[in-house]
Formats: sequence, C-alpha cells, structure tokens
Amino acid sequence: MPPQIDKTLCQRCGTCYDICPQDIFGHREEEIPTVDYPAECWYCGSCVIDCPVEAISLRLPLQMRMVPSPANYGPPTGDEAAALGKAAAFSRSVTKT
Repeated sequence: MPPQIDKTLCQRCGTCYDICPQDIFGHREEEIPTVDYPAECWYCGSCVIDCPVEAISLRLPLQMRMVPSPANYGPPTGDEAAALGKAAAFSRSVTKT
C-alpha cells in the first residue's frame, strides 16, 4: 500500500517530495502532494519520518511485516537478534491504523 497523505493535516510544504529517494510524489506549489508512482515505493519511511506534521502514513506490505519464527529456525543469534529488533521497531513506527 503506497503512502497515504492526510489532506486535513498536510501543510503543502513538499518535504515528502524533496526527501523521497524514489521520487514517487508529485508536487506543485500550494497543492497537496500526490503519489504518482506508488509501485516504485521502497517503503523506506523517509516521508513518514520527515513530514513535519505527521500527515503521511505508510502501511508495509505483508511480506515486509513477516518476521521469521524462532520455532522454525531456532532463536536468533547476536547480530540477528538486534537486526530483527530494529526491523520490528521500524515496522511498528510506520504502521498506523
């Protein structure tokens, strides 16, 4: 699911347009940005993090939300555990329902 812009909160600053590494947003002065290329989104969360008024929400695709189960692969070790913790924290930070 591509980024969603809350039109009631958006200040039309263009930060999302400027920060997006994939240039998925379209923006004209004094207009609410649009998501012109949703299939190109990397789900990096840059737009969500940098929006000054938190007007953008991002819902990660199911494949990106899946975390390996220790029941199938054993408990994560050292660096693996830290990486999984960071991934889970990021996923929770960009998923607003």
